[in-house]
Amino acid sequence: MNFTGFKKKTANQFLEKQLKKATEGGKQIPKKIETIGVLADSRLFGSYDISRNLSQKLDMPHKNFEILIFENFKDDFVSQHFNTFTEKDFGMYGKIKAQNVIGFIDTKFDLLINYCSRESIFTSIVAVRSKAAIKVGFADEYMQELYDFMIVIEGNKIDIFNDELAKYLQILALI
Repeated sequence: MNFTGFKKKTANQFLEKQLKKATEGGKQIPKKIETIGVLADSRLFGSYDISRNLSQKLDMPHKNFEILIFENFKDDFVSQHFNTFTEKDFGMYGKIKAQNVIGFIDTKFDLLINYCSRESIFTSIVAVRSKAAIKVGFADEYMQELYDFMIVIEGNKIDIFNDELAKYLQILALI
């Protein structure tokens, strides 16, 4: 029996409930950003080196980044070289079963960048459960409770997103 549709529906219910809670409570904003968590989709990462580009834009070494990639399809290169997760790593109601995802969520990053769209329900669950001090993503009215700030970019233009992110972080004196 295939429960994929039911799993997504219950995961979406969990996400909606968590987004309502996300606005509650205050956050500790770091004085400087030193650790960065990155959520990306394997389709995006396979054709684009996010860590190198982001490292250059933010003038930070690669060791300050932790990347977690959602695999939509099996890609041996991505799964051999990066920390990955799939839909199978989630149970009903967004329950996370994979230790690598739990470790990522429990890490207190200064900044979490989500390069995935809202349609990627499982990356949104990781983002909403993350203990990151600042969360950034593409502008989406539905996700405004999740992100501390969103960047409006037409399409999925990562270079422009990274340029804007670096500009805003410099204005806020966080880098």
